[in-house]
Amino acid sequence: MNRIAIVEDLAIVREGLRVLLTKEPGFSVTHSPNPIALFREPWTTPPDLVIMDKVMTGMNGVEAIQEIKKRWNNTKVLIFTAKYGEENIVRAFQAGANGYLLNNADPDELLFAVTHLLAGYYYISPAILPTVIQGYCRIEKTEIDNVSGYKLSTRERELLKLIAEGNKNKTIANILCISLKTVETHRYNLMKKLDIHNVADLTVFANRVGMI
Repeated sequence: MNRIAIVEDLAIVREGLRVLLTKEPGFSVTHSPNPIALFREPWTTPPDLVIMDKVMTGMNGVEAIQEIKKRWNNTKVLIFTAKYGEENIVRAFQAGANGYLLNNADPDELLFAVTHLLAGYYYISPAILPTVIQGYCRIEKTEIDNVSGYKLSTRERELLKLIAEGNKNKTIANILCISLKTVETHRYNLMKKLDIHNVADLTVFANRVGMI
C-alpha cells in the first residue's frame, strides 16, 4: 500500500485530490492543510509521496520540500501548483522535488505523475517543459560563455571536465580515445592558459564556471 499525503490549504482542492486518489487501488491517502500540520502527524511510517502546492501558509514550498527530505529521505515530493515561472520550477527541484505538475492538469495526468514518482522516476508537466528547457539552455550558454572567455578549445573543455571529475590521465586517454602523450600535452596547455598548476584548483575553477 502506497502512503500518499496531500498538503493543500484550499479544502475543495484537498478533498478533490483525496477523492480521486482513494478510487485507485493500492493508495492510502491522508491530507493536511499546511506543512506544519503534516509534520505534526504521528507518522509511524513516513509517507511514500507528498503532493503539495508551491505556495502555502505557515511554511513556503522550498522550506517544506527541504524539511520533508530531511525527515524522510525516501519520500517523493510532487509539486501541484499554478506557479510555473522558471525560478519557481528550478528552486523546487533544487530543494529536492521529484515532480512538478500544474494544477489544471486532468486526472489522468495526475495519476500518471503519481505512479511515475512512486516507481522512482521524475515527472514534469509537458506544459512547462519549454520553460525547463529554456532555463537549462540558458545555464549551458552561461557555462560555455564563461569557459570561452579563456579561449579553451573543445578538447581542453572536455579535459577540464574529466580532470575535475577525478579521472587520471590514462582513464581520460581511454575515454577520449587519444594517446596518453596527447592527454599530457592538452593538460599542460590547459593549465598554462588558466594559470592553474594543480588538480584541486582546476576542480575549483570547473565548479565555478558550472562544468561540474
